[in-house]
Amino acid sequence: MKWIRLSLWSFVLLIASLTPIARAQISSYGVTKTGYYTQKSDAAPDLESGENHYFDAFVNPDGTTDIDSAIFQTPGGVQREMAPSLFYFDGFSSQSALDSSFGNGTYTFTITTVDLDVFFAQLSLTGVYPSVPRFSNFVAAQAINASKDFTFHWDPFVGGTANDFILVSIEDDDFNTVFETPDYGNAGALTSQDTSVVIPAGTLAPGTNYYCYITFQKFVTLDTSSIPGAFGYSAYVRETGVPFKTASSGAPLNVSLTAFNRQPDGSFQLQITGTAGATFTVEATSDFNTWASVVTTNPPAGSFSFTAAAAAGMTQRFYRAKVN
Repeated sequence: MKWIRLSLWSFVLLIASLTPIARAQISSYGVTKTGYYTQKSDAAPDLESGENHYFDAFVNPDGTTDIDSAIFQTPGGVQREMAPSLFYFDGFSSQSALDSSFGNGTYTFTITTVDLDVFFAQLSLTGVYPSVPRFSNFVAAQAINASKDFTFHWDPFVGGTANDFILVSIEDDDFNTVFETPDYGNAGALTSQDTSVVIPAGTLAPGTNYYCYITFQKFVTLDTSSIPGAFGYSAYVRETGVPFKTASSGAPLNVSLTAFNRQPDGSFQLQITGTAGATFTVEATSDFNTWASVVTTNPPAGSFSFTAAAAAGMTQRFYRAKVN
């Protein structure tokens, strides 16, 4: 399981430069509820076993002074002390158990610095979770050619707006982050309108196992005024982790047409077999000058059948298959 919290430093600095009043010694603060999922095939992701829903509250200082005390209060009136870690984290085995302990409503922050400055803020956390992230090209990601760009695709962020946020990160077996998209507020950050990201050639090593995480963050409150210079937010979050791997260096990708026959209705049926996890494209032509793509797919077992209905009524039709 991987827990992700936004850094937001550049976003906070931008706010500070536009704010004429004195800044607090706080860069950001917030509350989130998160559900964690695992995807092991092209099917829908499953909730992680054990604790799979988490509540967290946090306060980040800006480095100019120390925070002496940080307290948040739940909608039910329960107070939680965050000092000295400035962070509160609690796990649950279901969404209902999480909501029972940390309900929807207004969360109140009281933050005191060592200079005896006291700051108050409130964040509303009432709404719904985003859709569960699902990678749509899981099979193709099980034999990635590390020497070429690879594009991860995922299902759309249902109900997301341009203000919501997506983060994609990749770790190796030693939990080292080898790729990560920009944080919220930074140039190039993904929004809920995005459905893919390109992993540049050379980012991954051949013959290596990796884990990719995609996080959908649905913002409820974005507050840049309660504490001058600080960014406060509340959000519902869902994150899916998916294992993937790269092909061994120099391992050839292959594809061939292993069977083909004309059907009674005039259509043409083809059987294509090749490297499992690779992406295949079948093209057709009638004159060997112009080739048109008729299907692109990445079958889990490396073999699939395809019926070319457009061949019905044609006196001649030629096909070829290539692997990507």
